[in-house]
Amino acid sequence: MMDFIYGIHATRIYLSTATGTPQRLLLKSGNLGPRLREIRDRVEMMDCPVEYLSRAALDEITPGKHQGVILYTTSPIEAVSLDVLLAKEVERDNPRRLFLILDGVKDPHNLGACLRSAATMGVDAVIAPRSNSAPLSVTAIKTACGGANLVPYLQVSNLARTLEQLKSSDCWILGTTLDAERPLSSFDLTGDLVLVMGSEDGGLRRNTRKHCDYLAKIPMVNDILGFNVSVATGISLYEVQQQRGIKG
Repeated sequence: MMDFIYGIHATRIYLSTATGTPQRLLLKSGNLGPRLREIRDRVEMMDCPVEYLSRAALDEITPGKHQGVILYTTSPIEAVSLDVLLAKEVERDNPRRLFLILDGVKDPHNLGACLRSAATMGVDAVIAPRSNSAPLSVTAIKTACGGANLVPYLQVSNLARTLEQLKSSDCWILGTTLDAERPLSSFDLTGDLVLVMGSEDGGLRRNTRKHCDYLAKIPMVNDILGFNVSVATGISLYEVQQQRGIKG
């Protein structure tokens, strides 16, 4: 199956992490800036063919924000199962696990922003229900700015069963809601953790809430609007890693 990614940053991150060979690179015709020349030189070293097209022709493939580069590749995002992730020996200095669940996030831009934060903040996998959730589309991959290549995105058929599987693997399940009594910072987030974020419009579904061990809120000066789910995800993941002694 052939797929593509686009945008300068997403393409550079893909090329720095990919193990396979891209199929084809499309660049805008005319003078290339230094970042596009860097991409061209790298794929040429990988024996990947390069084609030059007008900006209008690139717009026909993916309108708007391609920034003059589209990279075709075979299965750019490797699929992985939760069983494999849970059984995997964690090879890093701090083996504490961290999973992010997105309960019905439908907007691909929000999904991409959450994947970017997840990759930046050391999440082992992002999990979502297969129904009523955004798939890993080219829009989500572009918005993730390379994060989709660094953290697995799993869509599962039964989220409640997945939560129970994570519980049986000694993970605590912490859901975030606006009506929770305790702030996120009051919980011990240093152990194996599953952080559950609700959808853009409805928050956590009732059945998802039932499977959470705890519910937490993000304190706000003015909670009339609340946070966008991707902003709330970034804040929550930062709090987790602050407690774990983030180094940066």
